[in-house]
Amino acid sequence: MSGTLQTIESFSSKRRGVGECDQEPLSPSSDSDDIGEFSFQSEAMLEYDEQNGLRAFAKFVCSTQVPPKMVEDADFRELARRFNPSINISVKMVESECLIFYEESKLRIKEFLVNFEGQISLSLEILKYYNYRDYLCLSAHFIEGNWKMKKLVLHFRSASDPEDKSSDNFHCRDWGIVKLLENWGIKDKISTFIMTSGYGSVADCLESQIQGNKDIALNGCLFRRFHVRCCGEMVSLMVQEAFDKIKDIIDKVRALSSSAKSLPLWNHTIFDLQQALKLWSMGEYSTKEMTKQDKPCPSPDEWKKVEGVCKIVGSIYEVSTALFETKHLTANVFLYHLHEFREILTQMTMQSDGFIRTIAEAMLERLAKYWDEMFLLLAITAALDPRFKMKYVEFVCSKVKGDANAQVLAVWGAIQKQFDAYVILFPEKETFPSDSSSSDSDSEGESPIPWQVNHIFSVLQDYHQCIQSSNQPTKKSELDYYLEEPVLPWSQKFSALTWWKTTGAKYPTLSRMARDFLSIPISLATSYDAFYTEPRPVDEHMIRLKPDLANALMCTRSWYRALKEY
Repeated sequence: MSGTLQTIESFSSKRRGVGECDQEPLSPSSDSDDIGEFSFQSEAMLEYDEQNGLRAFAKFVCSTQVPPKMVEDADFRELARRFNPSINISVKMVESECLIFYEESKLRIKEFLVNFEGQISLSLEILKYYNYRDYLCLSAHFIEGNWKMKKLVLHFRSASDPEDKSSDNFHCRDWGIVKLLENWGIKDKISTFIMTSGYGSVADCLESQIQGNKDIALNGCLFRRFHVRCCGEMVSLMVQEAFDKIKDIIDKVRALSSSAKSLPLWNHTIFDLQQALKLWSMGEYSTKEMTKQDKPCPSPDEWKKVEGVCKIVGSIYEVSTALFETKHLTANVFLYHLHEFREILTQMTMQSDGFIRTIAEAMLERLAKYWDEMFLLLAITAALDPRFKMKYVEFVCSKVKGDANAQVLAVWGAIQKQFDAYVILFPEKETFPSDSSSSDSDSEGESPIPWQVNHIFSVLQDYHQCIQSSNQPTKKSELDYYLEEPVLPWSQKFSALTWWKTTGAKYPTLSRMARDFLSIPISLATSYDAFYTEPRPVDEHMIRLKPDLANALMCTRSWYRALKEY
């Protein structure tokens, strides 16, 4: 049986199990001597509801990578006719049903987002179809009440849509995003925005229209810019600049193995160079032998440069893997990984030869720029990690050049201001015991004597009030109690989402703040995709579809799990 037929048959059995079709399961026929023959349990079971079947297949297409045109596949038709010889489902019918399912699903997702009490972060990724056309993928990021991270695609379209006449300048329009957010009813919920670099004017346009002149209740005091910088992109650019320094040597190395140019993933490049170094050290690429084969061979000095670059980038790769392949990647883990990058490059600038030192210094300069722009946000999210809190912020500030005390105070001030804003927006009943102690008064319960002069010595009264106010302990907040508790022991498998889910009831207001901050995407891509050195390629099957259908499938495929829960 072909792969296509197995896929459809598996889906069909699942669909029958959840009642999507009015047919009863097939069972072996007791009237047949042939074990391979099947029959329905009754003649009535032969009835087939074509609309339900069409709906089921459309939902299947909207939740998997199966294209609508599969209905034209010979294997699919063979399988479908096993259930109903007269079945007649066309591609056009499936596409129409997919669009209907999209509109129905969109209403449910919109209702959830409108009623969602937290903040929502936006990401806009630019996907490439070779060098021919750019595509936009707009997504919403948030952590819902059960502390599950969500990423829902809101819109997918070509960046050069001929129907969009908002501006003749490609880089000076918002691509209709503001209107889109208004239609979704979430414009006032947007806290941050992250997108592919090179479109700064778009980010500025969105910032001015979304934030306007209002004071952002939860984030206005935090970010110098509405636009969050992509960490994955910064690392890729940093590594690519190092490779550019030995570009000619890399070309020679690739020529030695006669390998085709790999995908634009910097981890592939480092793997190729490390393998070539290993073979060279074993004498595989001798200059004499390569000259006979008329292949350019790197000189010993060039191999030494490759070795130095591999040492730097190899260390960066190890930290990047630990960061981007984290199972539940949240904003709190970025600061300490960037700190690791910084330590690696700082050591390289002190221990390496002139050529490698120059590369390390250039990489460190790019990292330092990103650090300066993003430090406040990353420090606040790190403080919301119970393994770090303010202790790590103090530690990292002491290790990095600059006024450590001023940096710590800036972070603490921002956290306190953010928390105070949440207290006002989401008032909660006191959940912590008061530190104030009751004081006994000798005059308690005394009744005034009728004939006694009621003169009050005001000076003495003012003095007692002054004493009482100065002795009154300061009332502690959730934030104070959280930061005063010891930090948790380090664990690589630790999940901030799980911790806040189980402990959040103790810090009802602070947990709301943590939920909004931890959901901010610091990198557009994670896992394997984080190693791309240029915009990721768009799914070619998707762009062959009509624009409205492509948008519908991109959205519903990201909504599939959410629709089950909402």
